[in-house]
Amino acid sequence: MKEVYLVDYARSAFTRAHPRKPEVDGWAETRGDALLAQVIDALLERSDLDPQAVEDLSIGCALPVKEQWSFGGRYPLWLSQRLGPHGRACASRQIDQQCGSGLAALRSVAREIQAGAMETAIAGGFENMTRVPMGPALFKEGVLTSPDALQNAPWLELGVALNMGITAERLAQAAGIARMEMDAFALESHRRAARAEAENRFEGERLALANPAGEAIDRDTNIRPDTSLERLAGLDPVFVEGGRVTAGNSSPLTSGAAATLLMSKAAVERHGAKPLARIVAFADVGVPPESMGAGAAAAAERALLQTGLRPEQIDAWEINEAFAAVPLHAMRTLRLDPAKVNVWGGALALGHPLGATGVRLAGTLARVLDQRDGRYGCATACIGGGQGIALVIERS
Repeated sequence: MKEVYLVDYARSAFTRAHPRKPEVDGWAETRGDALLAQVIDALLERSDLDPQAVEDLSIGCALPVKEQWSFGGRYPLWLSQRLGPHGRACASRQIDQQCGSGLAALRSVAREIQAGAMETAIAGGFENMTRVPMGPALFKEGVLTSPDALQNAPWLELGVALNMGITAERLAQAAGIARMEMDAFALESHRRAARAEAENRFEGERLALANPAGEAIDRDTNIRPDTSLERLAGLDPVFVEGGRVTAGNSSPLTSGAAATLLMSKAAVERHGAKPLARIVAFADVGVPPESMGAGAAAAAERALLQTGLRPEQIDAWEINEAFAAVPLHAMRTLRLDPAKVNVWGGALALGHPLGATGVRLAGTLARVLDQRDGRYGCATACIGGGQGIALVIERS
């Protein structure tokens, strides 16, 4: 197989989404596909790449309904000022693998390049969770449905499988992860993100982009540098009475978009690009849907098995913080050094715009490896419905 390189990565600021209070979200008046188009334009502009060189655009979106349906990825392509007029020969697709959608988009183009079917492609993702909220509201409207045949399936607790918060409760209980441990992890995520912000670690990946009102949105608005264990401990459980999962140790609703530029070795040499990392392996895995959070560890294990690497050989980890229980479970399962995990904070602090998150995990991981002079990195995420997806990269 041919080698694939992650050449560049950029994202919008991640903003706090609120369907009932859109005024708190800087992207409330911006369609997700339009926001992704802005990110793509910025990525192409700074790479000085001829848009006609882009052969493929793969897009992750966890809720491709209502305005987030993108006509197979054509809307973001056409909305792009650079790809729209010049990239008409560019193929596109929209991928729904729930919280793994962004990594799935990366996997899609990476495998095409590995197979020699193309040389230059973009993988991105977006979600505007103010404009298209999470599943419960969409089920209530009838936009999302579930098959009658699964309602009473003896092997499936559908009510649990469809509620991510309850699956996190199940995972925490099964793994013996205490409420205090999850709160402490959430606090550390905010502290790391705030420190990364103060040290300008996000400069180079986070773009200053304008919303329709002409305001430059350039800050991640979910970070809470002033939070404390006392504040987190004072929050009530959200999903189960007397439970452990709260709004404080769960990722917040978020709006945002992210994109990466991938090339073959020949394209890198032809364009004189300086890649961030080489793609080493991708892995997907299924797990019981009622404990979907276990998918992050399971996918990472499979990816490491493919590469022959051991967990201790991985210099940096990005484990999606959909809920604090997920990285805590993965860290226990894989026996990871906490100092190597989500070193600039994770989704608990930065936010989790579902379709964009996997792209952020991969892009941030490459940048962390560069900053820390590390060699190998692994990004992994759990997926609603009982899956996991992981990526291993090597710093160029």
